[in-house]
Amino acid sequence: MELKRIGTIHSPFKQKLGIPRQPLLCPDVTGTITFEKDFAREDTLRGLESFQYLWLLYWCHQSDSWRETIKPPRLGGKEKLGFFATRSPHRPNPIGLSVVKLESTNPDFSLTISGLDILDQSPLLDLKPYLSMWDSLPQAGNGWVDQTERLEALPVHFSEEAKGLNPQLSHEELVLLEQTLCWDPRPAYTKDPERSFIHQVGELEVTWKYGEGRIIVEKISRK
Repeated sequence: MELKRIGTIHSPFKQKLGIPRQPLLCPDVTGTITFEKDFAREDTLRGLESFQYLWLLYWCHQSDSWRETIKPPRLGGKEKLGFFATRSPHRPNPIGLSVVKLESTNPDFSLTISGLDILDQSPLLDLKPYLSMWDSLPQAGNGWVDQTERLEALPVHFSEEAKGLNPQLSHEELVLLEQTLCWDPRPAYTKDPERSFIHQVGELEVTWKYGEGRIIVEKISRK
């Protein structure tokens, strides 16, 4: 069995920390898809612009191991479940599946997409149109996820120091920070309120922590 990279997904997420846990949680986060030479053609994309959403299948290229059981973040990182009962990228074949919004097909045969939850430079294996008449099943239950606490967005507060060090954020960068941080991207195994986290998103390096029911941005710098 042979898999072929058909393209590359470019996103603002340079490391695993800070990536939205599900697609479309951050609808204004944008990225692009560029295709390999054999597929960057008018004929391969013909008709794609008529769809609003796409399924992406991609290789989770930084998931280099797998385990039989996973501790899902939704369960606080404490309870173990079989990996088949989760959507963890740590699998024998680390194939990711995400639905994203198609913003545009471009003259250079690239695609602009939004709502993605994918690590930058992920190899694209395939894409397919999302069809609501068949792909949406509102009556379907959500298994053990239905027994977990509802995910709520948190307010994002910029400290005075962060405001003072603000590297002239554009509106798009501000939205990117707020939409990704509001879902509390702390790893499930550590909920220490005193711990600060640092991660890169786009061209920004942001230092933040959780406190008093909100995400506090402590520092921002431009990489």
